[in-house]
Amino acid sequence: MMHMNHNVVLALYLVVLVLIVNCQFTSALSTIPTRLPPGPDSLPLLGSPSFISATIRNEVVQELVSTRRDHGPIFLVKTGPITQVWVDDIDLANTLFSMESAAGRSQLKKPVFGGDFLFLVRDVKRARTIRSNQKALLAERSSSSAVSSAVQSSNLPQIINDCLAVSSSSSISWPSKTISAAAFNALITLYIGTQPLSEDEVERLLNAVAGYRRRGPATFVQAIASALGISKKLSFTDEINELLDSVVVRANASPELLPLLVSATVEPGGAEIFPLLLQWSVLRLSVDKATQDSLYSSLLSNPGSSVPPIFLQAAAACARDCPVSAATGPPRKITETTYINNYEIPAEAICFAMHPGLKAADGVAPWEVGLQEKTWPIHLKGATGSWPMFGSGPRACPASEQSLNFIASSIAMLVRNFEWEVACDGGVSSMFEFEGDGSLLVPKVDTKLKFRKR
Repeated sequence: MMHMNHNVVLALYLVVLVLIVNCQFTSALSTIPTRLPPGPDSLPLLGSPSFISATIRNEVVQELVSTRRDHGPIFLVKTGPITQVWVDDIDLANTLFSMESAAGRSQLKKPVFGGDFLFLVRDVKRARTIRSNQKALLAERSSSSAVSSAVQSSNLPQIINDCLAVSSSSSISWPSKTISAAAFNALITLYIGTQPLSEDEVERLLNAVAGYRRRGPATFVQAIASALGISKKLSFTDEINELLDSVVVRANASPELLPLLVSATVEPGGAEIFPLLLQWSVLRLSVDKATQDSLYSSLLSNPGSSVPPIFLQAAAACARDCPVSAATGPPRKITETTYINNYEIPAEAICFAMHPGLKAADGVAPWEVGLQEKTWPIHLKGATGSWPMFGSGPRACPASEQSLNFIASSIAMLVRNFEWEVACDGGVSSMFEFEGDGSLLVPKVDTKLKFRKR
């Protein structure tokens, strides 16, 4: 009996010992340090005073770069009741955006562009279904040949030739407005197969998209008229819906295309992204004649290919080097508390991947490194996969292939017809400065370019 009691006691002792060790191990795991990402000081309800000041001065991008320099590659900023988390590390952003809890989006109570406007669908499962269906519809409109054919309708060389014809020299300003209209036409042609909008309607669409992106009435008069209820057509979303719906109806196209056309037009920056990325790409290539020559040689050696692969690499490299916006891809909304790199990302936070073109490791913008000798070699190797240009994970842009082909085809059309450079040496030092325009970053100065026909 005593022997049995001894065994029981020993067994109980071992059980207790295991429980104690297990509790200590569990406790050790639970005490792995997790904290909110670092960031600037914040006031209750108001948020960060430094960002409030930067917003008033229209210097939010500069504040982001400064905050990243002070706090590292992941930081948290409060803007009123909204928590923003910014990530300036490609691998870290890919890891975060691939998580199910980071696959949410902000969603208005009343959908402004219909229930299938993927950009604002927060429910992850529903968004996955919509995305799958839309990718199937996009497939035939994303190939290099389909996109190249649509881009041909923009007739970019003729726009440049028209500008050169009225110039007293071979130097011209970039015709932003004309090329923006041409890009919209080409985009609609890609989706619908025809371009039934009049010149006036295209201008209305451009104004409405810009107004929606800036999230406010374009003029003081419009704001007053809107407040008084004088005009029924001051809603930018209503204007966009009306115009694009008329496109689909006139072309007798499938109604399923309308959500895709709306997304391509307004998601974030929408169709404005194409002409702006092209403008930045043209500026970027103007200081790298060697890459222009390589691109032209690839056209000569691939006569049967409208857009050789090197143009996709060039388009991605230019977009990587020149920030078209402060963030890459659309933002994500965290659906539940998420942990990454020992940081706690709170539920409802909005996460952004910071554009790599805003700074280098030492806080210097990439273009500031190479422009002293008025040359900035483009690094093409691995360019298409080295930067999540259209986001990553389950909410990555379903039209990424189409978008990259669109810019590559536009560059190919220009390279086939022209070579170009900065008209004045003094313009090189300021040509890559930018300023905020709503959610986009646009060239701050008008850099004259010298085009020569090939």
